Parts: sequence; structure tokens; C-alpha cells
Amino acid sequence: MLEALDALYPSASLLVMDDNSRDGTADIARGFAAHRANVGVVTRDRADRGLSASIFEGIEKTKTDFFIVMDADFQHPPAAAQGIMDSLLRGNDIAVGVRQDKINLPFMRKMASIGANKLAASYLAMKRRPSTEDNMSGFFGGRADLCIKIAVDHAQEFERRGFKALFDLLKFLPRQTRIEEVEFHFDARRGGVSKLSSLIIFSILRQCGYGGKAVAAVASFLLTNMIGRFLFSVMLALSFTFGVLLVTGVAWDRDLITATIWSIALATVYIVLANQLVFTRGRRDGIVLGAKLVFTGFSGYLLNLLIFYSLFYALPSVQVVSSCLGFGIAYAWNAVGASASS
Repeated sequence: MLEALDALYPSASLLVMDDNSRDGTADIARGFAAHRANVGVVTRDRADRGLSASIFEGIEKTKTDFFIVMDADFQHPPAAAQGIMDSLLRGNDIAVGVRQDKINLPFMRKMASIGANKLAASYLAMKRRPSTEDNMSGFFGGRADLCIKIAVDHAQEFERRGFKALFDLLKFLPRQTRIEEVEFHFDARRGGVSKLSSLIIFSILRQCGYGGKAVAAVASFLLTNMIGRFLFSVMLALSFTFGVLLVTGVAWDRDLITATIWSIALATVYIVLANQLVFTRGRRDGIVLGAKLVFTGFSGYLLNLLIFYSLFYALPSVQVVSSCLGFGIAYAWNAVGASASS
């Protein structure tokens, strides 16, 4: 990337922000910078790690009138930086790179991108701040004096461990800020792997003020915490149970011992089989893992309820309470095992 940028823009200043990576990035960059006065390398404080933190520190260290933020894996093509700079030279305060080929993204990633951008746009509209077609873009440029002031004044308000620095920047831009969108072709990554996971949604929520932070805290507890996942599944089961009882008008009963023993056995067998089918396939990170645990627990409860409704149709309390107990014990065991192995 340094060679490509230096060849295309020999008069530009290039600044590499190294967030204490272990792959030799800093050494390679310093070797390149040793022979070029226009290239700098910053190895950051380990106590302040994060992509957004790296970007904002880079902005603060800008010595030129304008800056451009871009990834180093060629998904942001070096040639496209010219369009960003041309936009800034035309008098715009911020120039945002917008992908022209979003339609080619995988369906789930496209839906996630649309959802995240709508969330950000709604928050910016509520705060009456400028917005763009892609508030999640990682390829953007700006007027240095304007953005340095924001980076310094609002450093403690940023989601510094987050991935969407542009969104944080937009939240504090003056309402009359001139922003232009510049389309570019999103290239394939030439090296490395994405460090993003489904947990990024929590990071974006935390960027949406106190309300977003509260929602992120609750959602994180319910989907990534063992106790939270258990409670979430129990809430689903109880909601479904009481819904059925209210609709059918069935009364409770106390004859539970035999049914509970069978329920625990059936739920445990189901959880073991479900683990083989659900947890050995696909991703096991953050929200995905939590969603799988909740799905497994709730579906196990429904299966238990169906079995006990068939066997003990005359004893509604057996159907409901024993199923909940069996499901709860089996799910707790599963959640502990999943947390220990993830």
C-alpha cells in the first residue's frame, strides 16, 4: 500500500497508525519510511487500542491542510484517494467514499450494513447533524483544522474501541458542514482477514448517545452473558407458556415429580443433539453464539412442551412447569459449556 500510494502521490504525506500489531507491520513501515521523508509511522499506546482511537490520533497528528483515512488492505483502492482529495480541494469540509457496488455484497452483510447505516442516520437526524449515504464508511477525508478540533474536544465521547470513526465525527460536526459523497469501487482484500464480528452492532449502538448505550448494555447482557442468555431463553419460554395458558384458559396442577424427571432427561438429550447440529457449524462469536444458545434453549423448551402436552394432556401443570424446569437445567448446563469453550 505504501509503495502504491507513494507512486501515485509522491508529494503526499503518508502516516501509518500501528495499533501494536504482531505481524511486523511497524517494522515494514519503518523500513519503508527510512528512505522517504514523507512517510511516518506511529506505534500507539497499548492502553488506548482501537481502530477509531487510531484514526483520531492520526487525524490529530496531521500536519497538512487535509487528510484521508483509508485501510491498508486495498479494499479502499489507492487510485480512489484522488477523488476524495479533489472533493476537498473544491471547498468541501468532508468527503466520504461511498461504494458503488453494494449490490454485490453477501445478503446478510448487505442487510447488516443497511441496518447499521439507518440506525446511524436516524440518530444523526435526531441530533440535527449532517449525514451521508454511508455513515459507516471507513474511507473518508476532511479539512484538518476542523476535524482536529473535534478529535481533541470530544476525545472522551468517542467509541474509541469501535470501528466507525466517521459516525463519531459526524455527530460533532457543525450543522452547516459541507459534505460530498465520492463513489468508488470496493476492491477485494489483498491480505489479512477482517477483525469485525457480529459484536460491532453493540459498538454502533454505544455511539448513539445514552439511549443507545443502555440498549447495547441490555442486549449484550442478554446475548453474550451466560446468565443473560439463560434469562432471555427463560423469558421467551415463560412468555410463550403464559400466552398459551391465557388463550386456552387452562388451570395449574401440582403433580410434577415424574414428569420433571422425564423432562430433564429429554431436555438434556435434546441439548446434546442440538449442539452437534448447531454449534459445530458456522460462526461462534458474540451475537451469533448468543443467538444460537437462545434458539437451542427455546426450541428445546417447545419440543419438551409438545411431548408433555401429548403425554400428559390432562395435567396442564405437568406440561408447563416440568418442561420449564427440564429446559432450564439443560440450558444452564449448555450455556456453561458453550461459554467455557468459546
